[in-house]
Amino acid sequence: MNTYTCRFAHLSELPIAKKGDVIFRGDKVGTMGSTGDSKFNHLHIDVVESLVNRIIRLEEIGYEKEQSYKPNIEQLNYFIDDELFGIKPIITTYFYDPQYKKDRGKNHGAYDLVPEDRHRTEDHFSIYWNRSKTGVILKTGFDKIGYGNYILIGYEA
Repeated sequence: MNTYTCRFAHLSELPIAKKGDVIFRGDKVGTMGSTGDSKFNHLHIDVVESLVNRIIRLEEIGYEKEQSYKPNIEQLNYFIDDELFGIKPIITTYFYDPQYKKDRGKNHGAYDLVPEDRHRTEDHFSIYWNRSKTGVILKTGFDKIGYGNYILIGYEA
């Protein structure tokens, strides 16, 4: 089995869960927001190989040798389903989106997502752990220069 860390960022508030808490499929992990360096409500989600309990900058995520953390698109894609928000998610920024690189000068080894009904209601802003594998909270916090409120969840697959 391999270990992974999933980050949920730009949450509207700090998660209630604490370091060491175990979470199960269907548990709420946060609420979508627009904290940190964000211009609109959305969920930033990424998955890197290994367990990480600190903020990772996008510049650190990549496939090149000098980058410390390897993204895992296969694992990341498992999160993109109707259980994440309780409704179909819409991808607003894709994994390694070329427009993001052009606009910001860095790779985006992540997805930005919103629930499909976001313009009509906030009923689906809650974010749920949608994996059959249990997760363990590695860290929660606030990153004022980037991700705002975030939660890091470790798991094996």
